[in-house]
Amino acid sequence: MGEGAESRRFAGRILWILIIIITLFVLIIVGKEVLWFWLNIVEFGELYILPIYFMLISGIILSAIALFRVDFKNRRSIFWWAVRLILRAIKEQGIVENIPPDYFDFKSFKLPLIKFTLWQITKIFVGALFMGNLLFGMSIYSMSKGWDPQLSLIWNIFKLPFITPPFDMSYAKENLIPLIPSLTLIIPPILGAFTIRILVLVIITNIFKIFAYSPIESIISRAPFNLILIEVLLTIILIWITFNTFFTNYIDYNTRVIIGGLIIASIILTIFSIKDLRRRVWRASIRRIITTRLAPLLLITLIVISTIAVQNSIADANKVGWRGPYTTQEIAINRYLAQLDEVKEIQYNFSIKVIPIGDIDNYMRENSELLKKVRLWDWEAAFAKLKPEIGLIPYIDFQDSDILRFNGTLYWSASMKPILPITVKPEDRWYAEHLVYTHVPNGFLILNANEGKIEETSQFFKQRRVYYGEGGLFSKVWIAYPNDRERSDELEGYFYKGQGGVDIMPPLSWIFEFVFLTAFPNKVVHVLRYRDVYERMQLLFPYFQYTFYGKNLDMLPVTDGENTYWLMPLIIKLDTSRVPWSKSNPLMRLVGYSLIDIYHGDIKLIILGDDFFSQIFKLVYSDYIITEIPDWLKNQLRYPEELFEWRVNMYNYYHVTAPDTFIIGKEFFEIPKGLDTYYIIARPPNFEKPEYVGLLSLELQGAGGRNLAGYMVVRNEYEGFGEMIFYGVDIKSPIKLLGPTAVLEALEKNPEFAKLKTLLRAPRIGDIILYRIGEHDVYLIPVYTAGAGGVVAEIGVVAAVGATFTGKYYVGLSATGSAEEAFKSFLITLSGEEISKVPIITVEQKKEKILGLFKDANITLLQPISITPHVSFREGIGTYISDNDWDATKSLIKRFIKNWANKTDLFLIWFEDSKMNIGVMINMRGVVELHFITIIIQ
Repeated sequence: MGEGAESRRFAGRILWILIIIITLFVLIIVGKEVLWFWLNIVEFGELYILPIYFMLISGIILSAIALFRVDFKNRRSIFWWAVRLILRAIKEQGIVENIPPDYFDFKSFKLPLIKFTLWQITKIFVGALFMGNLLFGMSIYSMSKGWDPQLSLIWNIFKLPFITPPFDMSYAKENLIPLIPSLTLIIPPILGAFTIRILVLVIITNIFKIFAYSPIESIISRAPFNLILIEVLLTIILIWITFNTFFTNYIDYNTRVIIGGLIIASIILTIFSIKDLRRRVWRASIRRIITTRLAPLLLITLIVISTIAVQNSIADANKVGWRGPYTTQEIAINRYLAQLDEVKEIQYNFSIKVIPIGDIDNYMRENSELLKKVRLWDWEAAFAKLKPEIGLIPYIDFQDSDILRFNGTLYWSASMKPILPITVKPEDRWYAEHLVYTHVPNGFLILNANEGKIEETSQFFKQRRVYYGEGGLFSKVWIAYPNDRERSDELEGYFYKGQGGVDIMPPLSWIFEFVFLTAFPNKVVHVLRYRDVYERMQLLFPYFQYTFYGKNLDMLPVTDGENTYWLMPLIIKLDTSRVPWSKSNPLMRLVGYSLIDIYHGDIKLIILGDDFFSQIFKLVYSDYIITEIPDWLKNQLRYPEELFEWRVNMYNYYHVTAPDTFIIGKEFFEIPKGLDTYYIIARPPNFEKPEYVGLLSLELQGAGGRNLAGYMVVRNEYEGFGEMIFYGVDIKSPIKLLGPTAVLEALEKNPEFAKLKTLLRAPRIGDIILYRIGEHDVYLIPVYTAGAGGVVAEIGVVAAVGATFTGKYYVGLSATGSAEEAFKSFLITLSGEEISKVPIITVEQKKEKILGLFKDANITLLQPISITPHVSFREGIGTYISDNDWDATKSLIKRFIKNWANKTDLFLIWFEDSKMNIGVMINMRGVVELHFITIIIQ
């Protein structure tokens, strides 16, 4: 007995210890969540609270609509009825016979008035946690501040199915577009809440009334009652389906038939329900009763299906007459959704203009400004050239690359992220992530997109130390340091002095991170959280779209001369599944931009939109926004690629405004496969000077030929920002505008290009971009080759291929990587005139001439047996086949001498078959770099 009692006491102690441990564990987890919530309020204030407030008020309203039971007379509750039954079943150890019969009878279950009232209030607040709708809450709040969604016009939607609209897009503009704010922000959540109410409080409740009753009642005696309930439920369901049919994403001639059938069926069921509710004696059999009710419904269904089939067959014979009015409204609505009425359309007039050989030099001078700004380096080549610049730094990696504009020149910017070196031991991981690898000391690298030259980043971005960015440790961990630190554990011993983050005092710091209890028990800790800017924006401004097709929305770095920011577009995407004729295509608008400081993490909002959502946002966030673009930002703006491409995809279909053409689908466009938006400096027709634009070529959908139907540009200049212009090609024109695929085939078939290509190492064709140079449409195409080390891309050839086609291709080539030379070669080829022959010189004479340039510069060339650098960089490639090539070759060599003679006096020369290589080797922080040029001499 003594031993047994001792064992029980020991087991009791173990149980209490476990309970205490579990309780502490739960308290720590809950405490952490509460602490994070509080820290968010301390750090972000109202910006953090507002979305929560909108979710709360919307949740309460929608939850009240969906779950608040007004039946204070019967006061039933499925939840408490089930709880009472389950508890009694547990008490009786699952023996059903021992449970009193009234516990099963849901119909007779009734809550006390106070408990019923408190339960309804509880349901509202619990339901609010799950039913909150951010945009609905924001809209309700804005309505209280004076915003008018024109809800009074919503009744117009009930007449739309019963009126055949005219062949006029103004009908939708007058009768439906004013309803879109209500149909996208307010009506859908309310309809959803009423659907839940009907499902939970009506259908499910009455199902329990049918099947949950006292066992002493017989099924036969309840049959009439059950039948009436089923009848009433079907009536309610049909009425609700009928109501929702008015809020569909498409209306045509069949919609009125469907609605009419539903209304008649609802009326018939209603009449039967009222009649049966008044009936006291049931004389007919159950089967007969069911038959008399189902027969009319089946007849109505048959009539509706037959009518739809007949109307469709008639419409097939007269598509325009029957479908045309509705197609017209579809076009009108979708043009509004994508702002296609704002797209300028210009008939593209082009031809093949031959420039006489004697006028080519003057023509080249007239277009030299644009030719010097041609984007010859694509993302892949720029990335390959910038990647070695990281060198041997193990804690930094590339995250993204963006095209930027500074002073009228395009640059590729490679942004970086901090990563944890693989050499960090597991036991040191926490320390390294949170206290050491806190930021990127030099967050950007810059490469000239025309010349391929790596630029000094400091001349563009004065602030390059990134604490708030994208990817890597930015998105994985927070960082911290004690406020009174005298020595910094951060990279390079740097002390963070920014305004980002929040102070946490002990003992709260212990709850935030248990390690702080032992590491900094008596110190205030400063913590930087939400360092991934996408996560930061999503937390504070969850209204906007931050991902497209599974990828983060593209943002780019900008600078005011002192501070550096991430420029992130604010794009709203609204569901239009309740908007007739929308076909559920979303409504998207550029509301503005956010500027996120890369060092401090603070956010500035620039709101530019004039749509209804922008009006709401301005009303709600009036104290936090500006509506004018700062002067310093005007020349760094870029229209969002994702929004531009979506609008173009919508334009591919809804540029067709004639319903007959739209129905047969013969003039739809498509983006050529594999083509992206090219941000370039160009001068499309009717432009007074070269501008920074986004360009996307379009082909005719389903066409056998791969010619362009035109191309779309979007302007990035402050004056005219966001303006989209489509240059359309006449389909019947005898002169065709070649598409990228056809141009690539023409280039591959060119014998001169095939010859040059064999001299290149691992060639890769770059972006195939259409330019308008003067009065000529040409594709300027770079062809890259890997350097001697195989890691750095260089331009081996630039091709200029004429875009206009009458049966013959015109190709100009430059083996020196020059767009000017390639375009000049194109003009010469186009002229068809013979160029005077030049004397043939030998290989030895070429070598002697090249070596003479180094001799004149007092440089001695050494010829090594082998070269083994850590990394190699080809600074240029030239071709010296004839004297016509000498000027370009000489310029390349002199530029190389100028760049490197002041850094080293050791110049090397070596030969590879038909190539002469000249280079220098320098030691950069322990890394031996080879920089060289290649001259093809035969």
